[in-house]
Amino acid sequence: MDKPKIGVIIPKEARERLFSPEDIERLNKIGNVKWTDSSSQLSSQEAVEFLKDYQIGVGSWGTPWPDEVVVNGCPELRLWVHAAGSVRRFFGNHLKDKDITIASCAPAIAENVAEITLGQLIIGLKRTLENAAANKKGKAGKPSNSMALASATIGVIGASQVGRRTIRNLKHFGPRILLYDPFVSKEKVEELGVELMEDLTELCRQSNAVTLHTPALPSTEKMMGADQFKAMPDDCVFVNTARGMCVDEQALIAELEKGRLFAFLDVSSPEPTPDDSPFRKLPNVIYTSHIAGGADSKIGKQAVDDIEAFINGRSPKMAVTFDMLDRIA
Repeated sequence: MDKPKIGVIIPKEARERLFSPEDIERLNKIGNVKWTDSSSQLSSQEAVEFLKDYQIGVGSWGTPWPDEVVVNGCPELRLWVHAAGSVRRFFGNHLKDKDITIASCAPAIAENVAEITLGQLIIGLKRTLENAAANKKGKAGKPSNSMALASATIGVIGASQVGRRTIRNLKHFGPRILLYDPFVSKEKVEELGVELMEDLTELCRQSNAVTLHTPALPSTEKMMGADQFKAMPDDCVFVNTARGMCVDEQALIAELEKGRLFAFLDVSSPEPTPDDSPFRKLPNVIYTSHIAGGADSKIGKQAVDDIEAFINGRSPKMAVTFDMLDRIA
């Protein structure tokens, strides 16, 4: 494909968070690019008018996507790059017979989520926040339960995009790493260099910290329940940057109220959590506003990389197909 027509339907304010000036320049060099000048989101019909003769469309959070209106109205489309994460909702019968590649920038987002996960595991195990809170009240000694990553056993739930990157980041520090994922291959386990656990509860029992990285699927709803949280040893750190629906929150709260665990929760169900939720009040919970995977220039860089790869006959980093929908977010 030589100098394709590329339409970017991301409003300017969001676009400036996603694309660096360097990547904007790079994209402009590899295609004939039209950038929307709208300050608000386009409707599907407006997207059709914008993209009707274009081969490549680029959207993000809140923009139209290749739904039936867009796909039927833009017959030249061959690639859609979602400069954001999940593309599950894009898929339906309207795409069954279409020659359109759907690319997700979830890998770029996963880098950000894995980064904050690593930080939370480090400060959680070191008891940094508890010690800081104690020092506000007076002279506090060193926490007796402080632990470095190298001495810890970390349980990772899900060899997802984020899970694999979290494992990669952890490997530099030398902890024992346990993995629970019923769908991971033996080859992938060997590549990751982790111990595969067949039982989720046993992973929790052996771990000093547990980090959740599973997609929101019917099969993962409340997969972290009373048995798992009760099995966690005292002082265990629990990190959830995945989805709130994967956790039985009442079971987690029951253990948190005993003061046994410390939790970093970037997600909840519902989201945001109610004003009177214990997650907002318990001293051993850090509850944040789904900030782990926010917009930044890593996403725009991957979007441009994906377009460049597609133009040169290669596959985007994460081209999503129908057969992947039962195991991705």
